[in-house]
Amino acid sequence: MVDNIVPLIILAVYIVFVVAVGVYARMKSKKATSKDYLTGSGDVNVWVNGFAIFAAFATGGTMLGNIGLSYAGGWGYITAYNGGVALGYLITTFFLAKALRNMNVATVPEFIRKRFNNKTLNFLVPLILIGTLLAYLVAQMKVGGMLGEQLFGFSYEWSVLGVGVVYIFYTFYGGMRAVTLTDFVQGLLMISVVVICGGFALGANSGAANLYELATTLRPQWEGTESFPLASYIGAFVIWATVNAVLPHTVMRIFAAKNERQGRASLAIGLGLYVLTAVVTTVFIVGAVVILEGGEDLAAPDTTFLVFLAKQTPTWVAGLAYAGIFAAVMSSVSAMLLALGGAFAYDLVAEFKPNMNDRTKRRLTSWSVLGFGVMTLVLSLNPPELLTLLYSAAVGLLASGLFFPTLLGVWWKRMNNTGALAGVIVGTVSYLVLLWGTAMPALSQVTVSLPLSLVACVVGSLVTKPPRPEELSRITIAHEREFVEADEELSAETNAELASDRKDK
Repeated sequence: MVDNIVPLIILAVYIVFVVAVGVYARMKSKKATSKDYLTGSGDVNVWVNGFAIFAAFATGGTMLGNIGLSYAGGWGYITAYNGGVALGYLITTFFLAKALRNMNVATVPEFIRKRFNNKTLNFLVPLILIGTLLAYLVAQMKVGGMLGEQLFGFSYEWSVLGVGVVYIFYTFYGGMRAVTLTDFVQGLLMISVVVICGGFALGANSGAANLYELATTLRPQWEGTESFPLASYIGAFVIWATVNAVLPHTVMRIFAAKNERQGRASLAIGLGLYVLTAVVTTVFIVGAVVILEGGEDLAAPDTTFLVFLAKQTPTWVAGLAYAGIFAAVMSSVSAMLLALGGAFAYDLVAEFKPNMNDRTKRRLTSWSVLGFGVMTLVLSLNPPELLTLLYSAAVGLLASGLFFPTLLGVWWKRMNNTGALAGVIVGTVSYLVLLWGTAMPALSQVTVSLPLSLVACVVGSLVTKPPRPEELSRITIAHEREFVEADEELSAETNAELASDRKDK
């Protein structure tokens, strides 16, 4: 492995930077409300937000796990995965961004609460998010610990503590403003690593066409689709096409944008950067390693990227890449930790204490971030077995339970709180039953639970009373313009007149 001095210096500089950003963000937002803490005051620049969206979604798994999966199982499965991610971004951009941003809410559960106002639903949705994000965070922290152990010779425990203390501090101290600024720099670092490494892979193998032809000749199974059952390919696509539209650490970026149009533009930038990363890492870099290894299997596929760095890049590139991998871990865990704190304090506790003043809510949200950060740090020191299965199950659960209640809540006026509750319960319960009670291929359970959730939403809404006009006023306004609190005082008749006037115009 390369000399550790270069990556250690880069990491040290990076750590000093993110700590300074946390302090700066705190100074800029001393008088911020609880919503400002979760959204960065809603004034984030479009390019900063776009790179932050990319960094939050491109995890340590993207930089290591996806590359290893492409080498071991062929790029077909990971292409289905990435295709789902791309579609999820498009769904969010064209079908959710405007309404969610204009609803003037800070989190996904808050949208559910404002749209449906069902006490059981208001309790279940934050719980589902908390369970999902805890599994997600522990998985990412485990990646950080393993990297420190493999790359620098630190113990796993010290590596986890080092990563954890830094990201917990700047997330707790600076909120979304700190997370967004650090994610922006992390995104720049990650995309720089991707472009530079892609250039080395193509340059060493005389271009993309020659690289691909030689790699598939040496390892024919790499371009095959026989490694997994067809249902798993479909399941991977469906999960990420749907869950990406309700993942808090992605959707919350819409609320951080200056306006709905910039929110959409930020999502488009994030999608473009992710697609570039997916192609370069899972095709060009993996193809280069196939050639370097003569098409032979690797003892540990997850080390595919590390093999490439050791054999085909100079020390400074490898050092930059190691820092980029750690940045990928930190950018994801900080965004997820903020969403986790928001789900608990801003959504769950607020349901039981609706009259809590904003100062108390702001303080509770930040302390919840700290509390969950410490909890995930402790869990990561001795992570449970089958962590990947737990994480995959959690993501599928989130998609099955929340996708259609959210999408239909935005676009179907007949959708009511009974339909939303039925969709959440049927989607989550059916997914868990199929996951734990059947032998269905991995990830395929969502192809059954998701349609069941849709049916439950539609049937539950049609067999019960439709929502009253005043219950729809907020979402009706949000389809046209940004909702403001004064609009709540408008009568149902006034809102209907406004909608009629807009239609006539």
